[in-house]
Amino acid sequence: MNVMNTHILTQDSTAPTWLSRVGAEEKLKYCELEQQWVDSQVELDRQLEDAASLRAFARSLMSRELEQDFGNPLDPDLIVTHSRYVFQAAGRTLIQEDRRSLTDLLLQGLHEPGMRGRISFSGDGLPAGLNQPWLEKIVTSSVRAEYGVRLRKAYERQGVLAALNSLIRDQLLLSAFAAKCQGHLSDANLQRIQRAVAGDAALTIAPLQLRADVRALKDLVAVGSRGAGEDSWLLYAPGSPDGRDWYEKHTFRILNLEVAAWAATERGRDYLTWQSHALDRQQITGYLKQASQRGDAWIGLTLAPAHSGGAEVLDPLVFNERAWRVSQEEGQTPYGYRTANETLRQGFTRINCELKALQTIQIRQCGFASYEKFCRDLIKARVEEVLLQRGQQVVIDPDLIEVQIDERQRMTLHELIVGEVAFYADQTGQPLYPRFVLLDGHPPFTGLDIRDIASWSRTLRPGEQYIGQLRAVDLNPVNSEGLLKRGIALAILQRRMRVAIMQGQFNGQLPQAHVEALLGVVNLYVENDPRQITRQADAFGNVGHSVLHQLHLLLRPVVGVYVFRLRLQGQVVEYLFTPDAPDGRELRPFNEFVSAVKTQGLGDYLHQRLYVKHQLQVGSYLRELEESSRATQAPTLNGRIHITDFNECYESVLHKVIADVDEKTRSLKEIIGGLLFDAVVAAAGAISIVFAPVGIALTAVLFTKAMVQGFEAYGLGDRARAIGHFKDALIELASLGKAGFTKASVTQVQKNVIGLIGDAYVIEKLVAEASGQTRLPKRLLEVIQEILDDPQSTTSKTTLA
Repeated sequence: MNVMNTHILTQDSTAPTWLSRVGAEEKLKYCELEQQWVDSQVELDRQLEDAASLRAFARSLMSRELEQDFGNPLDPDLIVTHSRYVFQAAGRTLIQEDRRSLTDLLLQGLHEPGMRGRISFSGDGLPAGLNQPWLEKIVTSSVRAEYGVRLRKAYERQGVLAALNSLIRDQLLLSAFAAKCQGHLSDANLQRIQRAVAGDAALTIAPLQLRADVRALKDLVAVGSRGAGEDSWLLYAPGSPDGRDWYEKHTFRILNLEVAAWAATERGRDYLTWQSHALDRQQITGYLKQASQRGDAWIGLTLAPAHSGGAEVLDPLVFNERAWRVSQEEGQTPYGYRTANETLRQGFTRINCELKALQTIQIRQCGFASYEKFCRDLIKARVEEVLLQRGQQVVIDPDLIEVQIDERQRMTLHELIVGEVAFYADQTGQPLYPRFVLLDGHPPFTGLDIRDIASWSRTLRPGEQYIGQLRAVDLNPVNSEGLLKRGIALAILQRRMRVAIMQGQFNGQLPQAHVEALLGVVNLYVENDPRQITRQADAFGNVGHSVLHQLHLLLRPVVGVYVFRLRLQGQVVEYLFTPDAPDGRELRPFNEFVSAVKTQGLGDYLHQRLYVKHQLQVGSYLRELEESSRATQAPTLNGRIHITDFNECYESVLHKVIADVDEKTRSLKEIIGGLLFDAVVAAAGAISIVFAPVGIALTAVLFTKAMVQGFEAYGLGDRARAIGHFKDALIELASLGKAGFTKASVTQVQKNVIGLIGDAYVIEKLVAEASGQTRLPKRLLEVIQEILDDPQSTTSKTTLA
């Protein structure tokens, strides 16, 4: 039972399954210990007051302002704000509307002066003076910046530390008793833990350190005998990769090997990284990756300094927990953000608002069309056209027509076309096959022959038609639909660049001169005047000013990855821009390229963005960088390969899709499905969190049980892990739809994601693919459509005017 990481209110209220298998006395004891832990958490929250959480702090601040200005207590959680922001992009007008509580609006923040939209309020008994001018008058600084100061001061108070001590003591005792009931601890070892927590000087209880130069891990605690006793060592590791909270090991060396084994797996490294302090995570991530590749890189665990019994025995655990919590907050709102001027912080909020709107529009109408939906529409239109020519008007559902090629090979008409499964219908000796049948729910019709379907299976060629559409529409510089798609994609890219630059600035990773030069490059390509981009170029194409490059490795393009090449006072400074980087750091000095490949997972990331035909060659180069201790130099950037037209950034993605299809290593369905899923993840994250993260790039949003894990993942910058939780959340949604399931059963975040995609069919395919189901329950599909039909279901609305 993991009771250390998660606030009490997010704990699952159901009893653990093992509890039903123990006796009445043990159940009673467990309930007593659990109640003690609950009381300790309540007391800690009481001592922390409004510093218990960022949201509690924001609510407290706004409550005081409301009462001070209007004379009566008002709950900001019950006051609904309606914001409407209008901006221009891609030659069009976009309108972003959001409905949120006044508390959440304070957390999200205002835009900078001159760039604010309209804000109105609704609720019962609101005073007349509660309006936008009042809000702008009182919101003069970031509540997130203020919270950091409040949190640090709160954890200096003795009452808070005493309450935290009680909480840690009670959670150790509760989890140890639960472990004994499950057979993970012996009675004797349970008693040793109880004695250690009580301050027995014969025992030691201490946090564990991965390395001497980093802080102790949160929650990982060792209990053992002082001196050279033969008693076993006990490891407390709540939420460990093996699903246990306590382990019995004969020696400390064996305990060390247990944790070393975790470092050899991705799940184990995720766990250990999360237990590390936020300020140590980049260093820990690199260390764990090297340890997983080379066994001799594992240094081994050490005990952090501990007290020799007495009332202060838990102080090292308490101080480490306090440091972890403060470090966590500092990682989310770094020093550069807390000390930045308010206009800069508000500009960051506005750009993220625009990014959310643009990503939503891209998902709904300006991104890659779902290949499965394209195939469905294609065959649906063809069948309906033929039937109409033959005198019948029928609405066709390709998912309710089953094609039976033989006794074993059966699939829906839709699956047949998506898979481009070719067959013939003129075989002799098989009177029953091939044939097609209508499944339950499809309206009857006549006039269609299996030979029609057989012919389409060989001649329709949906893949070629889809690629043809990409060439005719998406790549066509004069097609109006293609121009809109292009404009939206490039507007998203330039805002993502701005966000990455500002995050680097807030994290203290960029000198101000570099920030200005980087933003100057973004502005240069937003204007996209080739004469300015290539001005004063020499005969070889070299320019003497700051420009943007497509990253090339071994002269092969890495699609969607760029290098800012800055000219500053006669010197060249280069920054690598990696959208959706696995470590969450989207902008880094180019001279850190090799270390990022070695320790931050950048090698796999870059490999995926290569043309398939180049992956073998460049993949070998990337593996050599990862494994060779001699490789330290970043690849040389060819000065002549700079981007002369910002449109190249959009077109390169399409060219890669077309080229990869030709290689036939992955189907068009897989390629487009992956791009669509990535886009949905990015947009879902933008619409579903209260405010954009400052210290690291947002990569995914998770809902219901996956919410906590998902936000941990994006906090770590672990995009792959966050996406995994997103898939888990989709699977959970797919498991709904049972009898009695209604629209009220769907969480607000789920509603937002459904509203984001905006198409019941695409939603079904996305959820079904993640969950492995062929079709979703009928009731769930009905609820999804109800949500799509109800404009009040979602809290975020984006309109393209």
